[in-house]
Amino acid sequence: MTDHATPDAQAISQTIAAAQSAAVEDRLDAERNQLTAEHSLIDPSHLVGTELEVDYETDSALDDDDSSVSTSIAASVVAGNWEMGRRYHGFESANYFLPNDEEEINRLELQHRIWYIVFNGGLYLSPLEKDKLKNVLDIGCGTGAWAIDFADTHPNCEVLGTDLSPIQPSKVPPNCSFMVDDAGKDWAFDRKFDYIHTRSITSGIRDWDRFIEQAFENLTPGGWLELQELHFPIECDDGTATKDTPLMKWSYEIYDAAKKVGIDTLASFKHIERLRKTGFVKTEESYSKWPIGPWPKGRKEKKMGTMIAKDLADNLRGVSQKMLMQILGKSQEEFDTFITQVRNDIFNPKIHIYIPIDIFWAQKPLESATDIE
Repeated sequence: MTDHATPDAQAISQTIAAAQSAAVEDRLDAERNQLTAEHSLIDPSHLVGTELEVDYETDSALDDDDSSVSTSIAASVVAGNWEMGRRYHGFESANYFLPNDEEEINRLELQHRIWYIVFNGGLYLSPLEKDKLKNVLDIGCGTGAWAIDFADTHPNCEVLGTDLSPIQPSKVPPNCSFMVDDAGKDWAFDRKFDYIHTRSITSGIRDWDRFIEQAFENLTPGGWLELQELHFPIECDDGTATKDTPLMKWSYEIYDAAKKVGIDTLASFKHIERLRKTGFVKTEESYSKWPIGPWPKGRKEKKMGTMIAKDLADNLRGVSQKMLMQILGKSQEEFDTFITQVRNDIFNPKIHIYIPIDIFWAQKPLESATDIE
């Protein structure tokens, strides 16, 4: 039987403290991986988290230093809609249910660090020819962290990031720009792109068939589309959690709430089929597992797990309240009690749960009907 006892304060403090050491480790990893990231392709089999093995000898988190993983960015944010103490998108607010305030910005910045670990310092899996890139599009760019990093490492191409919220920094590389746009509507860009990238936008896309069709139409012949996504509900492979475990139950309720508003959080199961049906070639896929907590073996896996636990626990209310209260109808009291139980599970070292990550990349043929017309 799964143990749902509330973990002691020391265990929680150790987990959070370990997450706060990630910034220095990231800088060291950046130096180690710079040549790999800039001059060679990433082997998908080398993604961190492809396989997770439980560390039964120690459930304690790493303890490196006191650096903070939270990174605030100086962004000029237009007035949004304030609900239940959180700010939400002012543009197309009915189409997205996560906040866009400072807490959410910090959450997205921490997620970028997590992706950095998964990719061993790289940014993509597509076999891009760096010297041939002229225009790159990052859909749902969030804080703009990926777009900025790509622009820095590819100074000879123009990088455009789009998002529902203008929460990106003002100081960016000269070849990087941002615009407010809803990717769920008709695209009207003034150029075509050599590479289109997405990351964690599953919760904002209702029609993936149309999305992939528009990506195809807006790519240059030979251009690449890469989808770096996750799917819900979350998973457990060793029986330490069931559907009745609060953390697992929470993910199923997020899935149910999203479905009620037309969002399929399992959409990635059909992405390969969609890519091929649309006309893409050289379709590839890779997978990773994001551990929630420092339960797996491996330094990077533990670091990733502590960061994910912090990311989720610190922002659990913000990412859940509209979905569970407004859509599923939970009362404030029910919501508060449930979220407390879920948060306790996040820090329970006896529960081995992970977020499934799905990555797809595919090429538009060098000659296609849309380019001949």
